[in-house]
Amino acid sequence: MKDLLDAPAFWDDVPSFEGSAPHIFVVLGASGDLAKKKIYPTLWWLFRDRLVPENTMFVGYARSWLTVAQLKEKCQPYMKVKDCEQERYEEFWGVNHYVRGSYDTRRDFELLDQEMQKVGTARANRIFYLALPPSVFDVVTTNLKGCCMASQGWTRIIIEKPFGKDSDSSAKLSNHLAALFKEEELYRIDHYLGKEMVQNLMTLR
Repeated sequence: MKDLLDAPAFWDDVPSFEGSAPHIFVVLGASGDLAKKKIYPTLWWLFRDRLVPENTMFVGYARSWLTVAQLKEKCQPYMKVKDCEQERYEEFWGVNHYVRGSYDTRRDFELLDQEMQKVGTARANRIFYLALPPSVFDVVTTNLKGCCMASQGWTRIIIEKPFGKDSDSSAKLSNHLAALFKEEELYRIDHYLGKEMVQNLMTLR
């Protein structure tokens, strides 16, 4: 994931706007295990090492009623913060925000859009990381397209989790996404891809 977020497609050729956010990174499913164990630690490490642009903001979105302080507490065991990094660590959480909302209600995504407008500008690029169950991919991406696309900057959608359970479900999801987004706006991470092949390496040898 760190290599993906380091990729030039995310961060290059973007001017720095004084007092505003050139990038807004949204974690959908912010209260879940994937977010607290993998995504937020990686975002913190990138922020710590100054590998994200200045003034980048982070927004968590989930169904749970949480504050940023509570989200920070949930993530704390996985962040690997050294004593000398405490000041930088507090800076990281200082640029974090949280929005509570459902995944199937358009109005909640309109409120997410309003929050992003508060912390950024019309020119801010938006990155959405779907740390969500595959069952809500369709409705969430439909709501993102309808309510949350960057008005002047670019938008990226990162899809985490198995990309379909078989050929038919994978094709269905691909067709759904193709109807909403350009291919360059999509990033797919399937940590089950090739799993059976890897498990059978010894047999193949």
